[in-house]
Amino acid sequence: MRFFITSIALLFCHFGFSYGWVQLSDFGGEARHRTPMLTIGNKIYTGQGHYNGAGTNILFGDWWEYDPSSNTWSQKADYGGGPVYHASGFVIDNFGYVGTGRITASGNNLTQDFFRYDPQTNTWQQIADFPGLPRRGAVGFAIGEFGYVGTGEPQSGGTMYNDFYRYNPSNNTWMQIATMPTSGRVSGVGFELDGYGYVGTGGFSSWGNSQNDFWRYDPNTNTWQQMANVGPTPRMEATGFSLNGKGYILCGDNFSSGTNYDDMYEYDPGTNTWIQILDFKGSARRYMAATTVNGLAYLGLGTNGTNFKDFWMFDQTLATTNLDLEKITIFPNPYSEFVKVDLSAFNDGLEHVSLQFINYKGKEVLRILGEDLKNPINTALLPSGNYLITILYKGQLLETKKTVKY
Repeated sequence: MRFFITSIALLFCHFGFSYGWVQLSDFGGEARHRTPMLTIGNKIYTGQGHYNGAGTNILFGDWWEYDPSSNTWSQKADYGGGPVYHASGFVIDNFGYVGTGRITASGNNLTQDFFRYDPQTNTWQQIADFPGLPRRGAVGFAIGEFGYVGTGEPQSGGTMYNDFYRYNPSNNTWMQIATMPTSGRVSGVGFELDGYGYVGTGGFSSWGNSQNDFWRYDPNTNTWQQMANVGPTPRMEATGFSLNGKGYILCGDNFSSGTNYDDMYEYDPGTNTWIQILDFKGSARRYMAATTVNGLAYLGLGTNGTNFKDFWMFDQTLATTNLDLEKITIFPNPYSEFVKVDLSAFNDGLEHVSLQFINYKGKEVLRILGEDLKNPINTALLPSGNYLITILYKGQLLETKKTVKY
């Protein structure tokens, strides 16, 4: 019977919880990098991108939907502009907008095309072309009813762009806004936070001159302001997002194909300060994609020479608290009619916590939810034997304990 218990424990821990990070189902398509990732409604969308292993550079034009409620991927209509990578995008009023990027495997042919994706009809519609020069590696985000796209690398591979443009979906028009008052960049990070646009990191060239500067755009005054630098290490090809009033930047590298990072930084706009928090739990990488939905962040894909298709959830609540798993204890053990599980480590409450009893066959035989976990658990009707007691947070495994009922 001990053999079965050990096997079950390994099964549960394979996709376990790791202080704020949960590994989810792999992306449904082939491994790749330089992809946009958008949230439309309660679903996540990503696709396009490329991989550059041995031989010819392979570009993709496919498009995929992820459902967080079922942890499943499904393929959708291919991107309207065909295979492309290093594109930019944003979301307004439950439509996704994607455009720019590189459209050839060899050479450096770039595009100004932009398309709108409707998830209700699963269709793409071409909209007005991006008005700036063709580019790849630009950043995109939305503030209110407008979309914003800027920075990026030109077709010639020369001086990086620092210009920015605003898209108005009500009349399908673009207009140029204030240029970033700094050198242009490629493969930076951009996101919206509390009604402002933030742009930072990136490279002043394709192969280096990485930066850690950080800028805030105010759409009300059409002005840029330099903010505190991102961490101690300049980087390009990082990823970032905003979540519950904070900004996050993680991973990337010091220059393209150079040292890859797995560190992560949190930005507080109220104090204009950055702190380093827990590292990303997957492999160090560059060109990872990210988005947020329902108070959680979702990240995946990317490369460090190996192209990835893994997909992760980041839970800000547990990542920024001092939850001590060693404080989760079960007593008595062995037990007979009652057992108590000490969950005082969850000092913010048990709303999202549940507990399962798993028998040696791997079957759940008892589940206790939320506030009921404060009371001793009646186990009188359970057959004698070995059990795993698993503690879950928001449906994801947090800890597993071996127990004996006599």
